Amino acid sequence: MFARKRHEQTRLATLIAAPTQSGALRRPMLCSIVALALILAIAANTNLLAPPLLALLLTASVIAIMISLRRRANHRHSSTTQAHEAGESVNGVGDSGISGETLFAASPIPTLLVEGEFFEIVAANPAASALYGCHLAELRGKQFAQLQHSAPAGESPGSAPPVSGLARHHRVDGSAIWVELDVQCIQQNGSSVWLVVVTDVTARLQLASDLQTSEGNARELIELSLGIVFTHDLSGKLQMVNPAFMRALGYSEDELVGHELSEFIVPRQHDAFVAYLLEVARTGHDSGAVHMLGRDGSEQVWEFRNRLRTAADESQQVVCCAIDISDRSRNERKLLEKSRKDPLTGCYNRSHLAAFQVDALPGASWACVVIDIDHLKRYNDAYGHRSGDQAIIRTARFLERMVRKDDSIVRLGGDEFVILLQNCDRATLESFASRLQAAQSTQETIPFSFGLAMRKEDEELEYTIHRADRQMIERRTIERSSIRINGPIEPKRPNIRRSVIRILDKTETLEPVSEPGHAENIRSAIGDLES
Repeated sequence: MFARKRHEQTRLATLIAAPTQSGALRRPMLCSIVALALILAIAANTNLLAPPLLALLLTASVIAIMISLRRRANHRHSSTTQAHEAGESVNGVGDSGISGETLFAASPIPTLLVEGEFFEIVAANPAASALYGCHLAELRGKQFAQLQHSAPAGESPGSAPPVSGLARHHRVDGSAIWVELDVQCIQQNGSSVWLVVVTDVTARLQLASDLQTSEGNARELIELSLGIVFTHDLSGKLQMVNPAFMRALGYSEDELVGHELSEFIVPRQHDAFVAYLLEVARTGHDSGAVHMLGRDGSEQVWEFRNRLRTAADESQQVVCCAIDISDRSRNERKLLEKSRKDPLTGCYNRSHLAAFQVDALPGASWACVVIDIDHLKRYNDAYGHRSGDQAIIRTARFLERMVRKDDSIVRLGGDEFVILLQNCDRATLESFASRLQAAQSTQETIPFSFGLAMRKEDEELEYTIHRADRQMIERRTIERSSIRINGPIEPKRPNIRRSVIRILDKTETLEPVSEPGHAENIRSAIGDLES
């Protein structure tokens, strides 16, 4: 954490020891000067030294002096370099003998020097002065323990040395700050000195505290929320669920966390769930409705929103919130059903046809039976429209007894109905047609004509209905023509159905009736039906 932790002894020696003139450097120069003076005196008073010898001695003396001066300069340069490497400064600590601006004063990290006997501060840099809000002179001489916000119980201020770690100090104005101390003990001239580097961590601790408080509040909000909150990864595995999620489905946290979310979704939406995960990975968000399964098998409808986020460890998770809209969905479905119902009979109306085809699975097989009440107009004219409505209602109740649970009865309008048979094959359609004709012969309902058709491959519903309607018209035409040929005086009996319903192949055709006695052989053709 701290950049300057090496060579503490060298730095401290540079800081607290005043540079002195080296006697070893002055001695050679002094000797050279004395020797030169003696040579000059002897040469001037005697003839012992010849001029060449005298010149040689003078040259040697000058060289000795120059060498001494050069060594002195090198020593000064080495001392200056050592002081710079130690990273110290003496601005504000002139009384310790240090002069000149060094890295100690320029360092942005507060640094203190504490003597090892009474633990008093002997030096500080301007960064420490700014941290504690006082002048350097006020820091020097103060016991280090006096910087603490509150001294430990039973301890006198200065009875303990500085210790590395987290501490609470105070500024001159009384405000508390949290600092992190890095302490190194250095031996200098037989005594211990503490080098203390101080880092202000108040803002960092406050940020961590605020973050912890925020996370605690968020956790409480999630737990107390009446809404459903959960997270899962991009594979669909649940990572967190709140109590509302558990209450809604009736599972414990251990039964949910770590399991695939698709385990609690209705099977028919599993393919849609895979598409949902791909959409979240691509766009980072999604919304919609999902049908969930509770422990008791009940089906719930949740409206959800989510967002993809990246955690601190670079992992990705999907944060979701949802509300249970099961009641609203049921009410909407009831309203929709009501809008699709015929007010007179309670059967579906034409708007149901489009919904039927939309809800059908791809490649689904269905069959249509078109029913038309015979001579309803004459019935209305003879007995009134109210009686005609009762005839329509009676027919609707009869058809409801004939169909299966998943089949639909639609009133197309007036006296015409269509029965939509879901998941119907050829055998099922033949069986239904036989039962329908047999029920007609028992006079359980108003006389009607019907035609039927089975869906061809990928055929639209309206075309299947059209083929069944065309077949119904052809059968009605044949039957009424037969009655006129056999005996126009006798009215048609509603309970007599001489034709037998069967499904024809494409190669079969209808033989026209040309003479009496052939009415019992007239076939009620169903038309070109293809499975």
